[in-house]
Amino acid sequence: MAGTESFETGQIWTFRGASPASSRVIIGAVDNFDRENQPIISISITNAPIPNAGKELQTVAHLPVAANVLRESVIELEGAGPVPEGFGGGYSRWRQAYDSKKAGYFTIPVKEIVDILRTQLGQQPAAN
Repeated sequence: MAGTESFETGQIWTFRGASPASSRVIIGAVDNFDRENQPIISISITNAPIPNAGKELQTVAHLPVAANVLRESVIELEGAGPVPEGFGGGYSRWRQAYDSKKAGYFTIPVKEIVDILRTQLGQQPAAN
């Protein structure tokens, strides 16, 4: 668990319930909003087990998560690296919607987010 350690852009974390074990959380942005009582951490998840377009593992480019929930989800800081391709576009769209009060953020553990995405997106036919 991250404890009181600060989240910073580029950090790569292992997380509870990661399946496969190679799945990682990468911190893409940390936002402190006046209307929230904690930071919102925008993350990417690599090697997410979400079947799509014939591939079994995907990178989920952007997911906004409450800092306290992310802190409980992550286990070990492995280092730092680049934010995955696609993060910037997803973050920009979310931020625009959030600023317009038309978007929120996740308050459930990362594993549960992945499970929901697997259920919802994994049932869609592969794109041609």
